[in-house]
Amino acid sequence: MKNYITALFTAIFAMVTLSGCLEHGFEDLDTYENADITSIQGVYYRYTTSDVNPGSGENKVMQATLSRSNYQKNDEAGTVSVTVSPASNFPADQLANLSSTNLVVVLNISTAAVIEPIEGAPRLGAPGDWSKPNRYRITAADGTKKDWTVTVTLQK
Repeated sequence: MKNYITALFTAIFAMVTLSGCLEHGFEDLDTYENADITSIQGVYYRYTTSDVNPGSGENKVMQATLSRSNYQKNDEAGTVSVTVSPASNFPADQLANLSSTNLVVVLNISTAAVIEPIEGAPRLGAPGDWSKPNRYRITAADGTKKDWTVTVTLQK
């Protein structure tokens, strides 16, 4: 009987103390409506070296940052373009392999928005074909959608 009373008391105490009864006074959170590319964070080239990673036994993968210039953005048309070239510290032995068909592009987008590739565009943050303009759809937090065309021009 004592265990029954203890369990009942514990259950009542838990229901009273762990239940929420706030119904007002919460701050209204912003519903973001922007579906924009705010900037190009970076354009990179990834390559495999002959050095072996001792932990995995696989060849190391390195990433070189490309220099950016001629950045242009047109919010109304939904276009972004940039010209990239090897930086001064770009590995000389990789210059022959550098191509616009294997670049990694990282974009910054509006707060709380999501981005998805459309029309066969490469996944952002992974090596992809940037020899042509690529299209992306950005969906804002409030559901607003906007399609963007991103063009990366490689100059060696």
